[in-house]
Amino acid sequence: MALTLLLAKLLPGALGIDNGLGLTPPRGWRSWNSFDCLEPSRILTQEHMIAQMDAVLDQSRSVDGKPTSLAQLGFDWISMDDGWQRCNCSVRQDLDPTLPTCDGNLCFGGHCSWHDASGRPRVRPDRFPDMKKLVDYGHARQLKVGTYLNNCICNEHGEPHYEEDVAWMVHEMGFDGVKIDNCGSSTNVTHWAELINRTGKALRIENCHNSWPDFKTGVCPMNFFRTGGDISADISSILNEAYATVDAADLPEPRSGPGCWAYPDMSEVGNFAPGPSRDDQERTHWGLWSIISSPLILGFDLNDSQTMERVWPIITNTDALRVSDTWAGHPGTLIQSYPSTRDALAVVQGPCDGSVESTKWSFQGGQLRTPLRGTGPTCLTTQSVPCPPPTTAFPHVQCGLAARNCSELPSGDWTLSGGRIQWNDHHSQLSCLYANPIDFNTSTGYFTRKAATVGVSACADGPRGPSPWAHHISEGASPLRDLAPVPRRAASAGERSLTSDKRKFSLTSKGELKSDEAGEATCLRVAPVSGVQLWAKPMSNSSAAVLLRIHKLHV
Repeated sequence: MALTLLLAKLLPGALGIDNGLGLTPPRGWRSWNSFDCLEPSRILTQEHMIAQMDAVLDQSRSVDGKPTSLAQLGFDWISMDDGWQRCNCSVRQDLDPTLPTCDGNLCFGGHCSWHDASGRPRVRPDRFPDMKKLVDYGHARQLKVGTYLNNCICNEHGEPHYEEDVAWMVHEMGFDGVKIDNCGSSTNVTHWAELINRTGKALRIENCHNSWPDFKTGVCPMNFFRTGGDISADISSILNEAYATVDAADLPEPRSGPGCWAYPDMSEVGNFAPGPSRDDQERTHWGLWSIISSPLILGFDLNDSQTMERVWPIITNTDALRVSDTWAGHPGTLIQSYPSTRDALAVVQGPCDGSVESTKWSFQGGQLRTPLRGTGPTCLTTQSVPCPPPTTAFPHVQCGLAARNCSELPSGDWTLSGGRIQWNDHHSQLSCLYANPIDFNTSTGYFTRKAATVGVSACADGPRGPSPWAHHISEGASPLRDLAPVPRRAASAGERSLTSDKRKFSLTSKGELKSDEAGEATCLRVAPVSGVQLWAKPMSNSSAAVLLRIHKLHV
């Protein structure tokens, strides 16, 4: 009951675009994770799109004993990603010797284009011989068909073609939805939405890295917006992308809700590499996407029958789909992280309390030995431990560096010199240890959410690196009307100054590594890494769906 009240007291705050779409988290399929055009076997074609349409209509499998298609479960949107357009130059996989290479100077100079002289998009006829026929094929089968604009392959940084793109997309081709990327010059999603609305046709709008809903007003001219970087098929990437939604959900007024959903990225279920944990990790991935109300966009080749048989029980799990669909005032989010056993340890910061976790540090033979010895001596490493973001329910997250068996460490030297704990691997730049304080305030904007962090960076004076959980988000957008700009999480050294960083330490008579900088004294200490996470979403006024993720981390 307490957990439900914690979530349910937060009122929805996003004002989604008024097009009647995306009132529940969108579902469908998009091409990129299967056909990313990075090699010849993964080139997106019209035939591939038609094959996916046929696959979502297939009723040869059952759900609860009844023959069922994916389309009947709401996965009736089939959408293309990059690679359909005809560029005037060769980019990435398009090794066409008849075209010049699209390097950065050409593209950012406005010389790369996939529009003709009149501004109309140009389609690659070798891949899509009849785009309109493709859309009509889907419509004839009661499917929705989506396109992709402001493309990344052939970065177009000349004059935008908003009006021409909308006319082509809506009036000429008849598409039902669009993913608007941020690689070209057409990044104003508010303007896109205005032009689309003028056509009189409702299109499902996905905003990829251009902006978030306005933090203060909740204005949101899209149906879902990317919060994270590009996903990959491994559990660490899945968690990082899920963490990215916390900024939009763990707020007094969440900015993810009906009509405007925070979107970590496409699903990678079906794409994980074989291994003993694959099925468990894919189930965790799907359950996590469901409990945070992420759009459920499939990304594996639906015509791979072996993969489909394997993941069918996951993607058609009616309990997970019901959790995804339910709206009871909050989209769901990370509530709290709990420590694992002492099998995996991290070096973090904390009070100088004379405890066994913070005393008896020692520098021996180039190693920095930690207080807790366990079955053998453990030493500080420069490896950052995966770390969740702080949350309203549990703000006091500590991120740090891994401690490992001293016999397993690479060569190098830890020293205490001039009050600085320095690492020298004798190959690269000298690094120094730092301790950043917590920086967490949900009232000031989306991205003031940094855990207290121990890390290493170049020893030069000045600002330090970001919290290790901070993921990469593309920086291509500038602030837009009614929108929040995409954050620049990993600021460079010249852009950010944390005057409260602790850089100078002393080794006390108790064996404490202590810093008196920036106010209250801080000591380095060892602690179990985060191994258990509680994610939750309210289902009613008296119930909540809960996902407990338990992970034994080897560092």
